[in-house]
Amino acid sequence: MMARLSLLVLIIASVSSTQAQFKSLVVEEVDNKGAVPGRTYRVYAQMEAEGDVIDAVFGDGQDYLEITSTAPFYQHEMGGNSANELQRADVFTIDGLKYDSWVTIGYEDNYMNALTAFLMDFTEFEQGGKLYTNNGAWFVTPDMRQAAAGPDGKLLLMQLTTEGEVRGVINLHGRTRPLPLRDDAQRAMYPDSLVPRLIDQRNIELSIR
Repeated sequence: MMARLSLLVLIIASVSSTQAQFKSLVVEEVDNKGAVPGRTYRVYAQMEAEGDVIDAVFGDGQDYLEITSTAPFYQHEMGGNSANELQRADVFTIDGLKYDSWVTIGYEDNYMNALTAFLMDFTEFEQGGKLYTNNGAWFVTPDMRQAAAGPDGKLLLMQLTTEGEVRGVINLHGRTRPLPLRDDAQRAMYPDSLVPRLIDQRNIELSIR
């Protein structure tokens, strides 16, 4: 009996490791070499496996989205609210543009970037203030390559440049990468292992100091 129980625990643990999901936010500083005021950060969703999908960052009536800083966000006059508004050629030729503050899913400029903003009011953010919505999102369709986490499991969500401390809360929607189970016992117990599982992660806190 104990041997069978141990086997069941082992199978469940193995399945849990293959059914990947969102783990945490990861913040990495970009060296802006003092070209603009403040420090530049990139915020990533850390997934458990390559191919896991985040297709929307959102706020709604139940769980709002808000990103604030104790000092203004740097907004370049030639920049955009989202990365798909940045022409790749301009980013490399216009001083300071590569450190603009923006949102995205996956990609850092306009090249092959299918990002769409839905009911997002970026007015305050574009003026250096907070980013907030309780009825909007930025998203891509889940079949787009940019929605899938890379080999390191990370997926870019935004870039923020500021002299202040950043705090916020966001919500993520996506799905896990379907992974086949090779063990006969696992396949019998989990026949739906090839079916992607919903990711609906809410009230994810962001803190940068």
